[in-house]
Amino acid sequence: MRGKPFLLFFLFCILIIPISANAYTGTLLDRDGGIGNSTHYLEESPNISLDPKIKEIIDPVFAKPAIKEAGETLVIKVDTGGELPGGWKASLTNIENSPLKNTYDLPVNQTKEGTSYWKDSSSIYEIVVSIPKDIPEQLYDLNISYTSNGKRITDKQPHAVKVIKKYKKNFTFMHLTDLHVGSPRNLNNPENTVEAGFWNPDKSKRWLYLQKAMREVNLLQPDFVVVTGDLMFGQMNPQEYIYEYEETYRMLKKFNVPIYLVPGNHDYYAQDATLADGAKYWEKYFGPQYFSFDYGPYAHMIGYNSFDWHKFDRSGHGTVSVPTWGGQVRQQQMEWIKKDLIQNEKTKIPSQVTGLFSHHNPLWRDRDIWPEADSNVQQYWKEYDLQHNPQRLDTLLLGEKLGTQYDQQWHGEGAHELIDLMEQHGVDISLHGHTHIDNISKQNGILYSTTAAIELTGKPWVGFRLFEKDQQGFNSYIYEEPHNSMPVYQDGNTSTGVMSLESYYEKPNDGTAASQKATVYNRYNKAITVTLPFYMKPGDYKTSSGSIVNELDNSDMHYLEVKVTIPANSTSSIEVN
Repeated sequence: MRGKPFLLFFLFCILIIPISANAYTGTLLDRDGGIGNSTHYLEESPNISLDPKIKEIIDPVFAKPAIKEAGETLVIKVDTGGELPGGWKASLTNIENSPLKNTYDLPVNQTKEGTSYWKDSSSIYEIVVSIPKDIPEQLYDLNISYTSNGKRITDKQPHAVKVIKKYKKNFTFMHLTDLHVGSPRNLNNPENTVEAGFWNPDKSKRWLYLQKAMREVNLLQPDFVVVTGDLMFGQMNPQEYIYEYEETYRMLKKFNVPIYLVPGNHDYYAQDATLADGAKYWEKYFGPQYFSFDYGPYAHMIGYNSFDWHKFDRSGHGTVSVPTWGGQVRQQQMEWIKKDLIQNEKTKIPSQVTGLFSHHNPLWRDRDIWPEADSNVQQYWKEYDLQHNPQRLDTLLLGEKLGTQYDQQWHGEGAHELIDLMEQHGVDISLHGHTHIDNISKQNGILYSTTAAIELTGKPWVGFRLFEKDQQGFNSYIYEEPHNSMPVYQDGNTSTGVMSLESYYEKPNDGTAASQKATVYNRYNKAITVTLPFYMKPGDYKTSSGSIVNELDNSDMHYLEVKVTIPANSTSSIEVN
């Protein structure tokens, strides 16, 4: 995303986060731009990241989980790193931030050699397991183990499986974008310093704006969430991805719902001679850059990488300076998207929702937006058409100059072909970010939704969208006309720190109480339905309002979920006894 310049707090920023000696070479802007002078880019680095998260399990993973009904089968893909495996075991365990500590074994039905379109390996195995019918409806960590060369190998993918009782025809999902963990732009307005929580030594106070957005999502409990890139900043110094990927991963684990992640330009820069290639980091932390998933028969969603550039074209100097930040999809990925849409049509039911999501919106092409009368624009497209993928350095520099003047939206190839594919294959919805603003467009039967940033630069406010499916289609994605998202903060005012939706428990919600009261504050101008988790002592319980939609008896704890609708601009208390 591009933005407006800022200078306030820059010295504060460089005192708090590690920045290399050559990190700052000019005026810091809250936009991209510029390029380094290195042309030496290696494909591998001996220290690609501090703690890679993608190891043996390559599907499903944290950033691309599986949603399954209890009683269904699940295919787990594992890369054994060239070793011959045996003695397979699989299980589900409650996620780390849940007071429940249960383990459920998954019977192994079949093991066979497999393949992967994104992981280059000749030792991938597919493990077909059954999900027992009595597993409670929860989000789970996935565990796998096997024996190889006399050693027991184990791996875990957090939040990788959501078990549900039944797929809902009228499902809900949410769209978030441009989280920008590590972004100094959150300090543009000094009044937002507390909400920014910019590398606060107290981790509980870091990135409060993001924490609050996640708390609201957890209260709304959609069936799934899509996040369309720019999860971090990636422009302060060449070593930045080392700690920003780790910090972003830590933060995203605070979600209690399945999340699906695709990269944006800020996640994917190649920081020249330091070998810090964002594409490599993404693969090590989140896995595939593009994928599809199903919500039963009722939704088929394709997430794709719209910052699909040659490494040289997305290279930077390890500072705020980068030459390319606009969108592109190259032919290899386009062919995969086409094949996936064709395959989906073979089993698609009439009521299925088909959606695509990415960082950049293909409707907004720079070739259409940049003024044709500008002689520099004419020269740029002439040079670009002569050579791209990669471009020449002088062409990149001219593109950066023009981008600084006119911005970069969809800058490269693939926009028209992508739109044609969506129209040919009955796509219903296309979700995007990048601009940090809200916009809704409809074209040839497709809803194109761009959502404001979660970063504190979001306009008209920091926001997200809630999509609720009914017989007529989707509703609720416009909170306020003409196309505004739901504000994370009351009335969009970030400086007060007051959330639009929040809940508090009277007692610790950890299984030690025999009675409990939760108070929910709804500061939206509309009624909101929330789902509240209660962790109680063993026993039988009733709720004072709402309905119990999920319940689980443990030997040491009783768990129940209460679903309740809170009227607009009101406070409600829910008691469980």
